[in-house]
Amino acid sequence: MKRLLLLLPFILSMGEPVRDERLRVEVEDKSGVRHSMKGILCSGRAYLKLREGNVEYSVDFSSLRSLEVLSQEGQQIRVRLTFRGRSSKEYSLPSDLYCKGGSQIGEAGFYLRDVKTILFTVEER
Repeated sequence: MKRLLLLLPFILSMGEPVRDERLRVEVEDKSGVRHSMKGILCSGRAYLKLREGNVEYSVDFSSLRSLEVLSQEGQQIRVRLTFRGRSSKEYSLPSDLYCKGGSQIGEAGFYLRDVKTILFTVEER
């Protein structure tokens, strides 16, 4: 029993990451429909994993102003990320990257390959 109590914090920390509810997300899909959400997770993470050269980055969604899907090439999509207060840069991401966010209707889910743009706004409390 004591062992179980010692493992309890570890077990509880294995849950899904918490979405940043201050993050407002406006998604425009390829058909031109706009979707408003609170918070976003992609592949169960509250950040994007990017690679530049031999270095891997974890980019928090709150540091982004926008994401624009430029093209799809096989199993990769080309995106342009615009950072807050900084310039834009293009990256490749997996085309099967699945994201979800909370909306007024319910939990919204989408593949990044089906998106035109995502706009990110952080609300001040």
